[in-house]
Amino acid sequence: MLILLALEKEPANGYKLMKMISEDTFGEWRPTNSTMYPYLSNLTKRGLIQYRTKKQGQRESKEYSLTPKGTKILKKLVNKQQEMNLSLLSMVSTVIDIDSLPNHLLDFFSQSYHEYILMGKSSEEKIGILSRRVEILNLFLDIMGKNKVEMENELEILKSNEMKK
Repeated sequence: MLILLALEKEPANGYKLMKMISEDTFGEWRPTNSTMYPYLSNLTKRGLIQYRTKKQGQRESKEYSLTPKGTKILKKLVNKQQEMNLSLLSMVSTVIDIDSLPNHLLDFFSQSYHEYILMGKSSEEKIGILSRRVEILNLFLDIMGKNKVEMENELEILKSNEMKK
């Protein structure tokens, strides 16, 4: 999926794809030649990507791009991913004992959503609901704080690399 997403942005050769994927995943996946080229071969055989040979001086390289079939499959994969995210959100809401989390997580934090779920509840029930939400918010804040630090570090590295150019 990452290869298809990268090729959706722009056609690229294998080396450029490896670099794009590494950057897009913040280094979580740094594909190597031994992993990338079998994937590219497989995706080509399945008709999801195609290539054209480009000559650069004495050297030839393959520039890969999405086929219409690849674009269609990528859209299906993205939709499946979104469905899985909603399903996961539903499971999380069950595990943390909240009736339901909204489809868009930001709605979870909105005032109107709070008013809706608190409507008609006793003070004791409201305390329980709000206490659970504060716990959840603290978990989100912890996760987001860690992600923020990682992104700031990555941003500094990228800026530093750009300044060196």
